[in-house]
Amino acid sequence: MDSVMRQGSTLAWGGSMPFRRIPIASLRQDTVPPFDLYLQTLEEQPPVLYRERNLPVTASVLSTLTDQHHEYVFLATSQDSEYLRYVEKNLDSVLSDEGVPVAKRSQVLYSCAQGLVSQVLDEPRSRELIERSRDLVAATTKFLAGEQAAFAHLLKLVSYDYYTYTHSVNVFVFSVTLAQRVGFTDPQLLREFGEGVLLHDIGKSMIDPSITNCTGKLSDEQWKSMKMHPVHGYEILSEHGTLTGMALDVVRHHHEKIRGGGYPDNLKGKQIAPLVRISTIADIFDALTTRRSYKSALPTFDALRIMRDEILKDLDDDYFRAFVSMMGNPGG
Repeated sequence: MDSVMRQGSTLAWGGSMPFRRIPIASLRQDTVPPFDLYLQTLEEQPPVLYRERNLPVTASVLSTLTDQHHEYVFLATSQDSEYLRYVEKNLDSVLSDEGVPVAKRSQVLYSCAQGLVSQVLDEPRSRELIERSRDLVAATTKFLAGEQAAFAHLLKLVSYDYYTYTHSVNVFVFSVTLAQRVGFTDPQLLREFGEGVLLHDIGKSMIDPSITNCTGKLSDEQWKSMKMHPVHGYEILSEHGTLTGMALDVVRHHHEKIRGGGYPDNLKGKQIAPLVRISTIADIFDALTTRRSYKSALPTFDALRIMRDEILKDLDDDYFRAFVSMMGNPGG
C-alpha cells in the first residue's frame, strides 16, 4: 500500500526496486519476520538480500548486525504492509526493551503509528484496523508514562509536512503527554483519550479530496462540508461500537471553543470536557507548525505566541500554559 510507512525515506538505485531503511531495533529476537531483509554492503549500490522472509531472527543474527555496526537494514517497499503488522505485533516488546535507546524506540513507534493511521484513513470502516489502533494506543500511553525522555525524542521526529495521518499522530503524542503532565494518570482513561485523539480526524476520509487537499481558501460551501468531519468521524466510530464515550467526545468536539462559536455543536465553557480541551490545543498547535502547499510551517515560539495573542480566548487558559511549559521543557 502506497500510503503505508511514508515516514521512512524511500530509496532506489538505478532500475532496482525501491527500498526503505528500517531500524534494527524493530527486529525482535526469536521472531519470524514475514519480509525479506537486505543489507547495503557497498555505497551507492543497491542493498543485497541478507535473510529471506520467514527465517527466524536469532540472537546470533542480531549480534552479528550489531558487531558490524549496522543500525539499519533495508526493506523492499512492496513488503511495507507485512513490516507494519510485524512491528505492531511486537511494539510493546520494542517499547519496553531498556536495552534499546529511547530514541530508537521512539523512532519505531512514530513510524509505526504513521503507517497504521494512514491505513485507517484509507479504510475507516475496517473493524480490524480500529482494533489495531487501540493496541497501538495502549502501548504508546504506557511508553510515554514510563519513559520521561520519550516525548522529547518523539518531538524530534514530528513531521512538519502536513498530511492527515501525520497530523493525527502528532496531535496524539502532544495530547497524551499534556494530559499526563497536568495530572491525568489513570491508564484506562489515558488509553480511551488516546484512542479518540489518534482517530480524531477519521471523518476527513468522508470529505471530498478536492476540499481536504485544497491549496487555497475554501469557498463557503466547501467550508460547510469540511466542518462536518467531526460528525462523520463520530458516526463512523459509533458504528464500530468499540470506542468509549470519552473517545467519541474527542472526535466530535475537538473544534469546539471555550467561549462558544465552535463546531459542530456550539458548546462552550464547562460543556467541553477537560480532555477535549487538551486535544483542541494540540490540534491547533500542530496545524500552525506544519507546512502546507499554501503556507510555511511556523516555528514553535511563533505558533505559541499566535495562540496566546489571538486564540487564547477560545482555549483553556490553564492547559495552554501547561502546554507552553511542556514545549519549553519536553524532557521534564
